[in-house]
Amino acid sequence: MRYLVWLLALSLALPACAQRKLPRKAKAIPTATVSKTQEPVLVYQRTPCYGRCPAYTATIYADGRVEYDGQRFVPLLGKHTLSLPPAQVAELLAEAKRINFSSLADRYAGHTSDLPATIITVHPVGQPLHAVYASEGIPENLQGYINYLNGHLDPLAGVNVDK
Repeated sequence: MRYLVWLLALSLALPACAQRKLPRKAKAIPTATVSKTQEPVLVYQRTPCYGRCPAYTATIYADGRVEYDGQRFVPLLGKHTLSLPPAQVAELLAEAKRINFSSLADRYAGHTSDLPATIITVHPVGQPLHAVYASEGIPENLQGYINYLNGHLDPLAGVNVDK
């Protein structure tokens, strides 16, 4: 019994003798300024439904880089970096400007719970960001823009646009 008491005392005392590392002084790390080309100019998200609706998010940059995240019912699942020609990105933004995207309401939704939604965020370089959530009661010009984006982005996701 005495042996166990000494063993317990020793096991508690040894860690106290260990050297402690003093915290190092933090080195000043210059804060990197995010250039405007590193900010997304368009984010396009198709949300899931209770059925087999394709669900993915495409974050598009002015240089043509597309950060893609396939979530459900798309052939390309997971996170991938894809690309579009920069001229095509400019066309996507020009179409948003043509339909006066920035003047659209923030939300077009009803009370149906099974409908997929489309969330579009347009943020042209040097201009304010505007996001729209659309699931039902969508105006014709916005539905046309959604169809336009589907036609350009669904092939990147491997979604069959003929369906």
